[in-house]
Amino acid sequence: MRRAIRWLPSLSIRWRITIGSVLVGAVLLTAAAFAFRLQIEQVQIYSDKKLLYDASTPYLTAIKSHPDQIDPPGGEQHVAVLNASNHIVVSNLPENLEGHQIGLTRLSDGSHFTSARGSNYLVIVRTVHIADGDWHVLATRDERLTAIVLDRVTGVLAVGVLVLLVGFGIASWLLTGAALRPVTQMRLRAETLRASGSDQPLPVGPANDELAALATTLNEFISSVRATAAREKQMVSDASHELRTPIAVLKAQLELAHLSEGDPAALKADLDLAEESVDRLSGLATNLLTLSSLEAGDQDARSSWRAIVEEFGAASDRARLLALDKHVAVDFDVDDGPENADYPLSITHFGQIVDNLVSNAARAVPETGRVSARLEQRNGLRLSVEDSGPGMPPEFIPVAFDRFTRPDEPRGGATGGSGLGLAIVHAIVSNAGGDVTLANRVAGFEVTVWIPPAQAG
Repeated sequence: MRRAIRWLPSLSIRWRITIGSVLVGAVLLTAAAFAFRLQIEQVQIYSDKKLLYDASTPYLTAIKSHPDQIDPPGGEQHVAVLNASNHIVVSNLPENLEGHQIGLTRLSDGSHFTSARGSNYLVIVRTVHIADGDWHVLATRDERLTAIVLDRVTGVLAVGVLVLLVGFGIASWLLTGAALRPVTQMRLRAETLRASGSDQPLPVGPANDELAALATTLNEFISSVRATAAREKQMVSDASHELRTPIAVLKAQLELAHLSEGDPAALKADLDLAEESVDRLSGLATNLLTLSSLEAGDQDARSSWRAIVEEFGAASDRARLLALDKHVAVDFDVDDGPENADYPLSITHFGQIVDNLVSNAARAVPETGRVSARLEQRNGLRLSVEDSGPGMPPEFIPVAFDRFTRPDEPRGGATGGSGLGLAIVHAIVSNAGGDVTLANRVAGFEVTVWIPPAQAG
């Protein structure tokens, strides 16, 4: 039994379902056949009793009307009549029951099963009350006839159960194959797609069943895996492309530092430039990792309005420090609202949004320019950053959120960043379910961020 249990899991699903169906069918059909045989046996016994009662009834009538003229039983009837003195009046009982008539009259009226000399008999005992005493009528039937009938019925049922089981097994095999055919087709399709390198999804059948749901789920999973692989590939490509120039510059600066070993001032200048290059490389790598993490999704965070306002104030302090060199005026304004509102992003990510937008604006404005940021609640969280810079070329706006894209002069310039700031802002806002819009104004440029409230619970 244990070997069979260990062996069963190694079979295919089709074989397991077929074997399981046959076993269940065998149990049910055997139980049905057994119940049917019992019913046949009860019907046969009832028929035998009916025949014996019918055979004994004429003798009851004869005893009451003319007990001195009792005709002997004929044909296949086995009947015995005993008078009040227990003398046998007539009898043609089987040889095995000869000499047992008086003993049988001691049984109560009704049907009984008895054995004699290895044979089984059904006996009907009926008592007639007349003037000279109680007469008894016995009617018997050999149960071998019933046993022969039941044996034949049992044989027919056994053959029928075997035939039905074979048919049940074939039907289970065919139906299971038909049910699993879409799975086989799906597997073959997946192997073909893998071999060809195609990005086509697995076919989804027209039926709204479990297989269609499985194909849909697999397609979603495959899409997710492909998107993750594409992001990683893109990050590696971007990193290799964008890090190549800073690394080359750093290498040249270090070579110059070696040449300036005898000149402390020149050596210090070269090392300062190399340090700036290292800082730029570190910032670029950090932004790439941040962007890759954001594009992977699965960000589950929420922040209260009060915490967002506090971070907005901290960001204003950071922005004013960065703007000191250019004497840029930085204005931060908060239009306070309900304090019980929550928004689906972390405080860290909100700070990144403000820092990136304000730093971009501060780089774009000329000396003594102006940058203003406003935070308010208007059907959600609304952040607008406006500057007095030259604006952005209209043809660049559609691609402004792509990685490593920077506008040409005048808004890009030599002081432009890595081209990841707006991409990071867009990824954070998209994960929160919001949107970002860019617009040129009459005297400057404006970025507007909108984030919906967090869902309850």
